[in-house]
Amino acid sequence: MPSTPAGTEAFCFQCNSSMCSHVPRGVQRTMAFSLSALILFIPANVLPILSMSKFGYETKSTIWQGGVALWKSGTPGIAVLVLLCSIGIPLAKITGLLYLCATWKNSQSTRNSYLLRLIEAIGRWSMLDVFLVAILVALVKLGALATVAPQLGLVAFCAVVVLTMVASSNFDSRLLWKTEASE
Repeated sequence: MPSTPAGTEAFCFQCNSSMCSHVPRGVQRTMAFSLSALILFIPANVLPILSMSKFGYETKSTIWQGGVALWKSGTPGIAVLVLLCSIGIPLAKITGLLYLCATWKNSQSTRNSYLLRLIEAIGRWSMLDVFLVAILVALVKLGALATVAPQLGLVAFCAVVVLTMVASSNFDSRLLWKTEASE
């Protein structure tokens, strides 16, 4: 594939689909989005994600407290899934992206390309927790006895998920192969 100039895109002459595009400063953008996600990861896990009012009693819970409550209620599988999808996977994705940005010039491209594929594969699982909370809020809102309200932790968590998605989509994987081809 010939190199494409900055700001241009190559298209297939048969199906007119995009074959590649040159994203200038992709590593810098990925680093900026990843650092922003890492900064927001702290309030996403410290602040409460939702508050529930039931019979005049209001409780607020963080992601960790929700996972612990699920474990204590007898559903350890769901608790592990929630904690993995909301704490483990986003943190792994952020640190993986930061590692790629820091080592794309002087690491083995095959290892980094494997890491990039792994990041893209596990990234889909971090959205699961957002959907679970949305379904929970919708179900409880239907009931007349309890109300659920989202809190700042949920906003920060959604921002972490969006920022990591944007960061991984901005990383230009062709940079990994260009450094090996030029050596």
